[in-house]
Amino acid sequence: MDRFLGSKKLHNTIIIEGEELNHIYAKRVKAGQRVEVFIEGKLYLCILEKITKSYAVCLIEKELDVYIPLPMVILYQCVPVELKNMDMIVEKVSEVGAFKIVPVISSRSFQNISVIKKKLERWERIALASFKQCRRPKPLEIGEPIHLKDIKAEAELNLFLDSFEKERSIKDLKLDGIKTIQLLVGPEGGLTAKESEFLKGLGFLSIRLYPYILRSETASILGVGLLMNLSTPLLSTYLD
Repeated sequence: MDRFLGSKKLHNTIIIEGEELNHIYAKRVKAGQRVEVFIEGKLYLCILEKITKSYAVCLIEKELDVYIPLPMVILYQCVPVELKNMDMIVEKVSEVGAFKIVPVISSRSFQNISVIKKKLERWERIALASFKQCRRPKPLEIGEPIHLKDIKAEAELNLFLDSFEKERSIKDLKLDGIKTIQLLVGPEGGLTAKESEFLKGLGFLSIRLYPYILRSETASILGVGLLMNLSTPLLSTYLD
């Protein structure tokens, strides 16, 4: 079933306009067909009642329950010096199941927080496009950028990737029953020794991805994907 983004909700109808309307035409969806429409943070099952050159009208049949697969992985991503690489990270970690991504400024990352904030809207659009394509139950959340020194260990399991870690990999973690994970991934060149010790002091565990040293963007995608797939697959939670 095709999924679209609504423009506005009026009682039991949702209006679709603009680029999303073009997608309806591109997919050749016809009046009378059922579609999923996302608007105001909720997902609805609808019937496409009417389509014109300027808008489409969808009648709401019901609001769909949203079940989030566990664990909920929050990725703390040190922003690449090549800022454009963040676009791909957002898209791909959305596909592999991250719940939220938070841009992080570290010693070797991109430093200009005002520029990063200007990119948040773009990353939200990328997350919405991914949400439609991979049929996530909820779009990837994009957090406000923070400095590494302000991070807190708030999940049940708090991890960071370290190319120099010799003893612990993801397969060595006990993931059964874990509902929340924070994963921090460093920038190109990795975290400094001081940053690694700071994170360990907060309660973060250092882990390594084998067998080679990976680019930051590759490490993020693989790290999130492995955490999701090596955890208990049947656990889920309902979000309003």
